[in-house]
Amino acid sequence: MSPATKAGFGFFIRVFALLSVLITLWILATPLMAYPDEPAHTIKAAAVARGQFFPGPGESYGNGIHVQVPSYIANVDSQRCFAFLKEMPAGCAPDIPLGDTYTTIGVTSAGLYNPFYYWFVGLPSLFMSGAPAIFAMRIVSGLMSAAFYAAGFTALSRLRHPKWPMVAAAVATTPMVFFLATGVNPNSLEVAASMAAFCGLVSVLENSRQLHLARPGILAVGVSAATLANTRNVSLLWLLCGAIVACLFFRGADIVAIFRNRLLLIVAGLSAIGVALGVIWNFIMLTAPPSAGEAPAGISNAVEGLRPSNAFATMLDRSFDFVNQYIGVAGWLDAPVPQAVLMFWNMLLIALLLMVFLMRPARLQLGFWAAIGMLAVVPALVQAALVTSSGFIWQGRYSLPLFAIAVISAGLALRFRKFPANLIGRRITKILLWATCAAHVYGFVYILRRYVVGIPDFANWLVMFTKPDWQPPLSWEVLTLLFAVALVVAAAQLYRFLYPGLPFLPVPVIRALRWAARRPATAAAGQPGRQATRES
Repeated sequence: MSPATKAGFGFFIRVFALLSVLITLWILATPLMAYPDEPAHTIKAAAVARGQFFPGPGESYGNGIHVQVPSYIANVDSQRCFAFLKEMPAGCAPDIPLGDTYTTIGVTSAGLYNPFYYWFVGLPSLFMSGAPAIFAMRIVSGLMSAAFYAAGFTALSRLRHPKWPMVAAAVATTPMVFFLATGVNPNSLEVAASMAAFCGLVSVLENSRQLHLARPGILAVGVSAATLANTRNVSLLWLLCGAIVACLFFRGADIVAIFRNRLLLIVAGLSAIGVALGVIWNFIMLTAPPSAGEAPAGISNAVEGLRPSNAFATMLDRSFDFVNQYIGVAGWLDAPVPQAVLMFWNMLLIALLLMVFLMRPARLQLGFWAAIGMLAVVPALVQAALVTSSGFIWQGRYSLPLFAIAVISAGLALRFRKFPANLIGRRITKILLWATCAAHVYGFVYILRRYVVGIPDFANWLVMFTKPDWQPPLSWEVLTLLFAVALVVAAAQLYRFLYPGLPFLPVPVIRALRWAARRPATAAAGQPGRQATRES
């Protein structure tokens, strides 16, 4: 590997490790089946891992298809007794016996989904059982998302002016991004792969004249494109939107130049095979048995007589209603983050928007405004196409790929603007990073409160300490502490990227940490001497 590729790989490992820790803590803090549609996707994953890829005649009825899975998997729907009831803690869920492994019939509404994601996620259920198996399935899913997010950040780090894009990508990593990575559902992988493909393509176009610097980006685009084609039917649409937005930031000559690179052509050819397999699967599923992919009762909201044009206009009218879901609405849309967290993220988003207005020439803004337009129009078009069969089913999390592209596009529009490196700029950066850590922790512990004691109309924070109704693995107190520490480490890494050689933590704290790190080594080095003294 070239030095540039080695540096990119090292950066990827560091970001992947941090994101994996943060996502895993969110996984442990979220009760089983507290994720939208998680029962159906968990059953699907266990079935695919056992070789049940295609729904067959006689296996379909009502809201899904019959599959053969272990009993504890088939009965996971009983875990969501608290869904839609914000005052109900998660303690109502029954225990999952480790020995409940005999094969029985499970029903899933995800029968038509591509098996690629589910095969990987379902593997832990082959050699584990009970709640540990489901948590392991979640962790596999979360690590897949972490890898693609890390690939996206790595691609941005290879830009010639990477600081503003990296800041925008950090803003796009909202509490909702972490929550979506907690459950068994391809939605998170779809968001992460869309982000990685977009950032990778931007890196490739930026380095079109010296593509040896953009090898991490080339790999990110190839793997992400093949992955997107094998997640959900609509995923390739996000890939197309990301490609259009990325190209608008560069000249036509840059776009033509990348197709002269041998590595890029090889990766594109291999990626095309994966894309073709995903498209073939979608065509095969057009002949699936009736009801194999119907939405569960309560999800489908068909409205008789509603025209697609009315649905399109209604979606445009509701565009800003989805912003809260981009920032953080956990659970079955019954656990929003506090208003303070929503206000803080709205402030960051508006600040980015206003800064883009200041960029000149106006051509630098073109890709950003195209991304904003797609965020409003593309979901409206998809919903209009589905309204006659399924009604209004759109949720904010479905648009998160476009949201991530739009926010990162703001950073790309600003990438030629000088990043503030004076004392005031550094202080403002530190304040915003500490505030971001506080907002993430506040959202994290608030969602924990929803499941530990519920969220009634009165404050019950003290009850979390004195009489918790539900406790996650390790306890909510330990998870919150670990989450806060991991966030500070991540903030310190971002600050070091923005200001190389300058510390993020106060100097006394750094000295105390170094002293604590040296103390065990000093004690170990002195132990043999003390032992010899005692013996003499």
